Amino acid sequence: MVPEIVAALIVSVIACGVRIAWRGARARLRRRAQTATHQAASEREPERTRARLVASCVGFVIVSVPLILRLVPPNGMYGFRTGATRSTPEIWYQANAFMGWALSIAAVASATLLIMLPRTLKRWMLWAVFFAPVVGAIVLSFVYLYRL
Repeated sequence: MVPEIVAALIVSVIACGVRIAWRGARARLRRRAQTATHQAASEREPERTRARLVASCVGFVIVSVPLILRLVPPNGMYGFRTGATRSTPEIWYQANAFMGWALSIAAVASATLLIMLPRTLKRWMLWAVFFAPVVGAIVLSFVYLYRL
């Protein structure tokens, strides 16, 4: 019971911090949009998408921290839930820790690429940069689980 409460507290504190940071980023985007009235709305939309995807990467890292720290017990809602992971607690913790690390690394890689790529990219390219590492992390997690 205690690890679940600790994990919930950690996630809620981090979520509040992300919400505050997201509000600040949105305010900066609004100010930038108001000062750049000569830009067309279609030119500003990829930047909003980029900001949202970077915030999603931060969310992935936040969600994976309790998995990495092995604070999440076997349950039906949160974690790497498959028949194999739910059958044995040792497998649950190993697979979830691996998936937490894989998602964190994928999220950091995605966020870094999203920040560094030129502003002229189309929205679909931003989505591809976001999803490719995340899908790779999920596939690697299944390969790791298969080898356990």
